[in-house]
Amino acid sequence: MDLTQWRPYDGTLPSGNNLYLWLIHLDAVKDLSGYRAALNSEEKERAGRFYFEKDRRAYIITRGFIKARLSAMIDKPADRITFGYTEKGKPYLPGHTVFFNVSHSGGLALAGMTTLAPLGVDVERFRPDMAGEKIAQRFFSQREVAAFNKLLPIEKTTGFFNAWTRKEAFIKAVGLGLSMPLSAFDVTLKPGMPARLLAVRHAPYKATDWHLKALPVPESYAAAFCIKHQNPEICLWRVPDKHDRID
Repeated sequence: MDLTQWRPYDGTLPSGNNLYLWLIHLDAVKDLSGYRAALNSEEKERAGRFYFEKDRRAYIITRGFIKARLSAMIDKPADRITFGYTEKGKPYLPGHTVFFNVSHSGGLALAGMTTLAPLGVDVERFRPDMAGEKIAQRFFSQREVAAFNKLLPIEKTTGFFNAWTRKEAFIKAVGLGLSMPLSAFDVTLKPGMPARLLAVRHAPYKATDWHLKALPVPESYAAAFCIKHQNPEICLWRVPDKHDRID
């Protein structure tokens, strides 16, 4: 995929028909102070409980980044923003119509924000040991398993994580967690085939209400977003560019 589609972030914020997506190179962020400053005391305490440093860094960067964007949108200090949580645990911003989601894996993070409609994003680093028929049968629909089994051996890992990220993006956009079975909907997964939500067997949700799209990411990664809107204007940004900053 063409990584040049990700442009240096210029600090503008989502509005109107825009969907903003940021690809964050976690290892390129050297100074965490600005990200940490966006966290409230509860979030800082949570960050301190991570056992592995890489997980602590990813949490601080992704949470701090999205809160800094929200702060600029609603004109409220980032460290004073407190999220609400749905019954299924999806965060939201009480009193404001703005939708956001984050994901991280390996050295990459993906953040999304829009005022349009519910949104889900997912990025995954390939784990070839995971990309087998046994796990596909456990988490994929019958239609997806059949498509996976038809792939050439060289396509299996990419196809598996195509499906995984697309399914995660849809589940996160819907916000129902595992109360919607992963087998209750179908996505495309074959490498080179456009990302699509093919069918949903969970009332009242319909595949035609959602826009699912794969995103350009480095080799050995897959990424996707899903939004309940058919014609968003998509803006792709990369962070950081030449400077270690979050604005």
